[in-house]
Order: sequence, then structure tokens, then C-alpha cells
Amino acid sequence: MEGYRMQRWLKRAGLILFFGLWAAAGLQIWAKKQESREMEAVAAFSNIGTDNRSGIVQYYGKLKKEKQVQMLERREEYLRQIAASLGISSQILVYRTYGEDSQSVVLQKEGANADTVLRLVTWREKGAITGQSLYANVTIPGGGFEEAQTLRTKMQNVLDETMESKRSSVAVQGFYLGNLSEEKKEAIAEQLLEDMHARTVIKNQDGNLYTVYAYSPCFSESVRQGTTRVNLALTMYYNSRTQQTEICAAVPAIGVSGESA
Repeated sequence: MEGYRMQRWLKRAGLILFFGLWAAAGLQIWAKKQESREMEAVAAFSNIGTDNRSGIVQYYGKLKKEKQVQMLERREEYLRQIAASLGISSQILVYRTYGEDSQSVVLQKEGANADTVLRLVTWREKGAITGQSLYANVTIPGGGFEEAQTLRTKMQNVLDETMESKRSSVAVQGFYLGNLSEEKKEAIAEQLLEDMHARTVIKNQDGNLYTVYAYSPCFSESVRQGTTRVNLALTMYYNSRTQQTEICAAVPAIGVSGESA
């Protein structure tokens, strides 16, 4: 009897081990497949446009109240400190602009490796500060998705602790010669979305601007748009001055209103 019970226990343990190994192998295969899909999605950014590609990082945040910079002169110093944290320390242009209810301090640097714009906007009401917002835009000529993502992470590490309502994105911009037809734009968009394993959520043609908001499971961040999620923005715009169609793909899509998901 004891031997029979032992045999049953061993059989049961063997089945558990078998199914455990089977499940682990399945998870490993799924993880490798997911990693492959993500690599394909990132690689698709290298097909944005045909010439003069650039990586772009955009960052926006509201300064926490205790982090707001009161004195006008110190706002310039604040932007210079951010620039230094990003490796920018020379040939910097700083200027100020004034509005009816706001003051802006802008730091600008055009360099061989990147063009950077940092803008600190101070909102006022009856002379008192009601809020401060930081806008950052860095363009990396010749850069791709991975270079921009590395810079975005660095920017988040520098700024996130002092900000609230913060958001940022990575984009790749390129160009096509001439004014593309709507059919050509749709064909380009469909191919890029297929390469990024993305499905269209919203599509709009407004004059020269063609916009697609989509969702790809290859990118973790997203916002809710109605009952679905969006994390990829694709835009194409014809610039009559340069006679080129500008194309830009951004992740996550921060140009839509929605709740983080």
C-alpha cells in the first residue's frame, strides 16, 4: 500500500514538473517573441522619411510649488543648471519674453550634436506667481530612436523629482520630396504601423496635415482615448517653403488628451 502511494505521488510530481517546465518554456518563447517584436518596432523608426532624419525629445512639466524660482535673474541660472546637467555649458543664448500674464526665460543652444531649447514660463495673476512650466525640446540631427530615448531617460532623471503633471516623448522626424498625395501618405502610414505592430485608433486629414494616432503593444506607455489606448502619433505635413513633406513618429503620443494607462 505504501509503495502504491509512493508511485502515485511520484507520478503526480512528475506531471507537475512536466507542466511546470512546459509553462516555463512557453513563457520563454513568448518573451523572446515579444522582444523580437519590440526590436522590429524600434527598427521601423529608421524608415521614417528618406533623408535628413533627426531624433527629437520633448519634455513638459509644472514645477512643484516649493521648487518654483521666484527671482527673474535666478530663472536664467536655473535653466543654465539644467543645461549643464545635460552636458551643455558653452555658446548658449538666453533671452526673455513678456506677456500680459506671463514671463518666459528661454535658453537656446545650436550645436553640432544637438539643438536645444529650454523654456521656463512663469504665470502671474495680480503680481503673484500662480505657476511655472518648463518646456524642453532637443533635436539630434542624424539621430534615431535609441539615441533620443537615451536622452529622454537622462532628462527624466534630471527633472522628474522637481516636476508634477510631467510628460515626455521620443520622436523621429524625416522628409520626403514634394507634396505627397493622400493615397501615398496612407500607404506610408500603413507600412510603418504594420512594422511597429500598431493599429490605428484615430486618423485625420486636415489641409496639409495628415495625422494618425495608434496603439502598439511594443511600447509600454499609453494614454486612454475614449475606451481604447493610444501611444503612437504619426504626422505628415507639407511645407510649401521647402517643398518637402515632413513626417514625424512620436512615442508616447502626448498630443492627445487622455488619462495615463
